[in-house]
Amino acid sequence: MLDFMDITKDNVHLYCRFDKNFEDDLSNFQSRIYPKNSDFFVPMIQNGLLRWSYLFFDGKIIGAIWLEKEHHSLPCATLGIFIADKEKRSQGIGEEAINRYIQMYKEQLKLTEVNLHVRKENIRAIKCYEKCGFVTEQEFEKADGTKALSMTKSLARRQSPVDFAKVS
Repeated sequence: MLDFMDITKDNVHLYCRFDKNFEDDLSNFQSRIYPKNSDFFVPMIQNGLLRWSYLFFDGKIIGAIWLEKEHHSLPCATLGIFIADKEKRSQGIGEEAINRYIQMYKEQLKLTEVNLHVRKENIRAIKCYEKCGFVTEQEFEKADGTKALSMTKSLARRQSPVDFAKVS
């Protein structure tokens, strides 16, 4: 069973377990395993700009997920997620985590859109994001030459189309 545990100043030290995983394995799939402004995570959480949690599965920390806003007035956030436990990948856990996490915090963070960047060769992650409703907006090349995709998920409610035959 998937669950979340907020990352706090009292438990952030547990995050160091992922540093070795990052160098050994995760760096093949992603550029970072921390929110962009993780050095200031406590005030960012207090100011409503960040939600950051450990991913728990069957009572074990298997990764992390976060939604990070640049500014209060912006209705969008950047999603970050990774599953460090190789045995838990490709089981739908990422998809469930993303969908539940966005649902949990979209109102609190006042979101209408969630964005992410993913390496173009990370096909497993791209398929997961597409299942969650993300669409590719653009392809770009990072400074280090890595090809990446910018993906977006709209959270805005869709208006029902008007059936003009019923209106007249």
